[in-house]
Amino acid sequence: MRKKNPGENSAQLGNLLERYKKIFKPPQASVEKEAIVVIADVCGITLQPHQLSYTVATKTLYVKAPSLLRSELFMRRTAILEALKGRLGEGNCPTTLL
Repeated sequence: MRKKNPGENSAQLGNLLERYKKIFKPPQASVEKEAIVVIADVCGITLQPHQLSYTVATKTLYVKAPSLLRSELFMRRTAILEALKGRLGEGNCPTTLL
């Protein structure tokens, strides 16, 4: 009788945790905090937490900063979204910056 490989068992704890990592999405506040850090790294602009808003359902990140800062961020929109994708993962990052 051949011994079963533990990695093939779908009820194994490691496989179960991997499955839930794919299903769960980061909370709204976590995405907003990470976006503040990414914007500071990419653009050098430090935003306050009340100047960003993230909608989980539409994956939209809203910037509520003065228009001068907003226009500067929109010029570097693709770089910001790519950096967020690298930090949060493909399925968990915002897709739109408004």
